[in-house]
Amino acid sequence: ENQLHWQLDFTFQDDKNTSMAKTGAKNLQIMKKIVMSILRLVKESYKISMKRIRYELSLDYENETERMLSMLDINSIQKALESTGGSSLK
Repeated sequence: ENQLHWQLDFTFQDDKNTSMAKTGAKNLQIMKKIVMSILRLVKESYKISMKRIRYELSLDYENETERMLSMLDINSIQKALESTGGSSLK
């Protein structure tokens, strides 16, 4: 299994998901992947492990989410896209 699949299983307990509607399950998967992408982008700024970032989020979800989203800027997103072979933003 690749790192993304392991993170989805571990962080979101994906294997225990009981969503019955196909559309709902697909939407949930998309949201989980977006969250994992954001976590990977801000991990560099936090300078701590993913486990520790998840712990910080669990302590104060609203403020940590705001802090995390404020760390994102167009340059970091573009850099991440280029390093993964994604399309560039224009």
